[in-house]
This record gives sequence, C-alpha cells and structure tokens, in this order.
Amino acid sequence: MNDTDEPREFVREIAIVEIEPGQRDHVAFEANPKECAAIAKRLKLISMSTFTVDIYVLRELSGDVSIFGDIAAEVEQACVVTLEPVRDSVEASIMQRFTARDDDEEAEDEDPVEPIIEDRIEVGEVLLQNLSLALNPYPRAPNVEFETVDESVGEPTGPFAALVQLREKGDKPKK
Repeated sequence: MNDTDEPREFVREIAIVEIEPGQRDHVAFEANPKECAAIAKRLKLISMSTFTVDIYVLRELSGDVSIFGDIAAEVEQACVVTLEPVRDSVEASIMQRFTARDDDEEAEDEDPVEPIIEDRIEVGEVLLQNLSLALNPYPRAPNVEFETVDESVGEPTGPFAALVQLREKGDKPKK
C-alpha cells in the first residue's frame, strides 16, 4: 500500500464485505490508456498498449483474503543491444494474501501479506509489482546478438604472464 500523497498509476480497490467467508468472487478489469501510459513510465517501458487482470478473490474463514489469477500486458521495451523498440506479450500468474490482523506471523516472511483496510483491499500495487517481475529484463530485437570481444586473445596467461609483459616493455627487474 502506498501511504504517500503521490498519485498511483493503477488503483483498484475491492470491497470484500460482500463476499461470504469461504466463498470466492471473480473480478476482471483492464487499465485505461492513461493508466497504461503512467504504468509504462513507472516501469521504464517505451509503451504499454494493454494491461488486463483476471483474478479470483477468496475470503477465507479466518477473515483473511487471497487473490489469485492471471495478468497480461502488451508492452514495448528498448532492445538492450540496439535500443530499438521490442514488442512483447507478458503473462503471469499471481497470488497474494491480505489480512486485517496486526499480529500475523507470516507478515514478516519473504512474501509478506498486504493489509485489509476498512473491509477493502487495494490490489493495484500488487498487480503492478507482479507485472514488473514478469517483464523480460533483457529484451532483444530479433536476430540481434551481443558481440563478445575477447580482449585476452593472444595475451600470455599463467603464473609468468606478468614477467613476459615486463620483458616485452623492456623493463628489467631491479636487483
């Protein structure tokens, strides 16, 4: 959750009070063009044309809430070699737990739970974080390869390499 006054790119609150304990509810939505542009800027993408969400919200008997489902996006990233635009379809499965309890032991684990505030959960930030993790960290344009340059070709190696370099420079060790 973002407690600052900064505008968030993608806010989606779900009222959980209407979901009976032990039941799940299907939720689907997508980002509008303005949200897609803001998300692209935040994630340092060239552009994002679509971002869709298809999730289930499960209200557990404990009062906790779990969301699980899929996200998908059409993005354009810069090629890491040529900086040319690279289009990509991103798809990921997500799962996140929310709780209203302050003493939840799992809240300190590797995947902490998110808070339930006034019988509402805000899923937008969780969805964006999952999208960010699903992006290709090294997008490449088709048929583009890194040119590897082996700077050590022809150079001596081994324990006496430094002595060979000294001899080639004409330096003589001082006695």
